[in-house]
Amino acid sequence: MEGEAKAGTPQRTSKRRRRLWRALVVLGLITLLLVLDQLGVRELSGRDFPPRDPLSSSLRAHVEQLASPSWGGRVPGTEGNAAAARYLAEALEAAGVKPFPSLGGYLQPLAEPASPLGHNVLGWIPPHPGDGPASVVVLGAHFDHIGKTSEGLLLGADDNAAAVAVLLGALPSILAVHPRPYGVAIAFFNTEEAPYFGTVRQGSRRFVAALPNEIGEVRAIRLAVVLDLVGGVVWRRTASTLFACGAEKTSGLGELVDGVREEGLDVRRLGIHLVENIPGYAPQPFSDYDIFRKMRVPFLFLSSGRTPRYHRPSDLPDTLHYDRMAQTSRWIARLVAAAGPPGEARVFEPKGEDYAADLATLRFTIDAAAKPWSSVPGTSPMTAIRLLGDRARLEAMAEPGHVWTAADALSLERAGFRLQCLLYRFPVCFTL
Repeated sequence: MEGEAKAGTPQRTSKRRRRLWRALVVLGLITLLLVLDQLGVRELSGRDFPPRDPLSSSLRAHVEQLASPSWGGRVPGTEGNAAAARYLAEALEAAGVKPFPSLGGYLQPLAEPASPLGHNVLGWIPPHPGDGPASVVVLGAHFDHIGKTSEGLLLGADDNAAAVAVLLGALPSILAVHPRPYGVAIAFFNTEEAPYFGTVRQGSRRFVAALPNEIGEVRAIRLAVVLDLVGGVVWRRTASTLFACGAEKTSGLGELVDGVREEGLDVRRLGIHLVENIPGYAPQPFSDYDIFRKMRVPFLFLSSGRTPRYHRPSDLPDTLHYDRMAQTSRWIARLVAAAGPPGEARVFEPKGEDYAADLATLRFTIDAAAKPWSSVPGTSPMTAIRLLGDRARLEAMAEPGHVWTAADALSLERAGFRLQCLLYRFPVCFTL
């Protein structure tokens, strides 16, 4: 017996060593695949897309001013934030956009009688012939950012000076719309970034809670268009793409979006659930559109997506795609002109979805992303394996006569989540 025990000990030791060796090999392979996911990745920037559009130079000038180091990231409650608000008020005046008469100026305090955090900046384009509007279109983007962090100074060129510049670029065309049967409110929101997001101190919530008298009630808002992260670019395949989220929540809005065209700009609809639903978490809103949704206001959230520069010191003016921003300015003006007569009924549907539109947009992006070593930086074997599985599921949904199920919705959300991870270069997502 003693001899058997002694003989068994080396056997057990050998088995443990083999198991340990296998575990190390598996761990090594996973590590190698994660490293391969990032090999050859080169961040695209504005230098890859030299501006040719006549509007691009003025958009860049706005971004460079707003993201100037002298304004320190436009942090609420600082002089840099107040200077940005004054700059935007002057830009509205220079464009020919008047303030709301009931406010007596362009600045709306974030609290009464005054707020140490600063102001929203609001402009008003009244309807023709100047009587009280039957409805209002709100065009909004936040102008605050984060400033000093442990990583360095965050100036927020893409987040969100780019969107502010795009709205300023759209103003001349909007003012030229005749006739204009509804009013247009230009809203540059403050306090969107943490720790204000989702609280009563968020600028967009203040705007809705204290609407100018010229708008009156929330139900007068026929459409709210909110822009965030519209200047960055990660993939050449999607360099001309703008994602329009939220149309699925309002009857007829998807058709309106699809019917507005601007040469060179590829506007693709995407369900807001594909942006917000992250595996293992409750749905997370990402921008100022959320308060309008909560109030059952028809809304669109326009974005070109997060880039690896999101909330980083590298989010600088020379990284933006100014020609696409100029095209977005003109597309927004066309959208306002096509918004239809005030009496046209649009029903907000909180549970509305358009899985067919989601499918079309995801198929477009995954068709490129699922090809290793091709046009999408960061698409390596590990990434491609998961995306190929996503693509196979999407192709099955595209079969004629397919009946949508809850499992399909989950598959769409997982595919959308992985695409966001690829945009943001976060390869761990591909293990989920």
